[in-house]
Amino acid sequence: MSVVVLYGRPGCCLCDQARAVLERVRAEQPFELIECDIERDDALLHAYLERIPVITLDGEELFDFAVDETVLRDWLGKVPRMTDDLSASADEGLAASAERLSLGVAARLSRYLQVLTQARKMGRETISSHELAEYTHVNSTQIRRDLSGFGKFGKRGVGYNVDSLLAQIRKILRTAGQHNIALFGAGHLGTAIASSEIFADHGFRVVAIFDSDQAKVGQRVGQHVVRHNDDLRAVVEEQDIVVGVLAVPTAAAQGLADDLVAAGVKIIFNYSDALLDVPPETTVHTSSPAVDLLYALYFYLA
Repeated sequence: MSVVVLYGRPGCCLCDQARAVLERVRAEQPFELIECDIERDDALLHAYLERIPVITLDGEELFDFAVDETVLRDWLGKVPRMTDDLSASADEGLAASAERLSLGVAARLSRYLQVLTQARKMGRETISSHELAEYTHVNSTQIRRDLSGFGKFGKRGVGYNVDSLLAQIRKILRTAGQHNIALFGAGHLGTAIASSEIFADHGFRVVAIFDSDQAKVGQRVGQHVVRHNDDLRAVVEEQDIVVGVLAVPTAAAQGLADDLVAAGVKIIFNYSDALLDVPPETTVHTSSPAVDLLYALYFYLA
């Protein structure tokens, strides 16, 4: 029988919500549920405090913050799990595993990628699992388990080669190559995003900037001339846009999201406070500094 471990702490409302989902799934797909109070273990407290609840399945970390019920049912009922003793090469591991990444694994690999990108900028040639753990707050044992599932990357006592691991994780996450972005909003936030390297570092390129303000249309922001929102559909087709980034007022966000969906864009990165209503096949990620600060404040006061 599979074993699910819920890492949390007393008084954590997110932990209570995760427990309710786990119990609902367990009623139909039995598994052993173990609850672990991270306040009783300093190592767990350090590793998990900022991301509880953390949920593992048979030793592999699947979720943090929330449980995706559909993914959990899938892993319990249908999808074979990766083990620590996979000895295939990295490319073979990619072919075998790319189709069945859990949300937890994908999220952690993205964190590793962010740290590795900065490490390379600093001129680092190698990095250890313990260093990755310090920057990502993911247990070093979990890091080694995640990476071992795709091949043998590191050397004991030496660590991981930064360039090699960067390339392999990008292949695993299917982010190798160039992906085009359309940015909406040529105000202060949009201009800052357009001039930042944060997207370019990971293979994303802003190829078009839009605004509804005629006073801004025609102005140059970095290498781009601001276009009117009415040109959205034509540019999406011409430039093969895969991501739409919304740096616009809340009132304008839903209309632009509707236009992006109609144009075939499947990923929307939302910097507004709008709760976007999109079809299930469209992915929306909302980034809110205020929410992140509230979350950090909760753990500071708790």
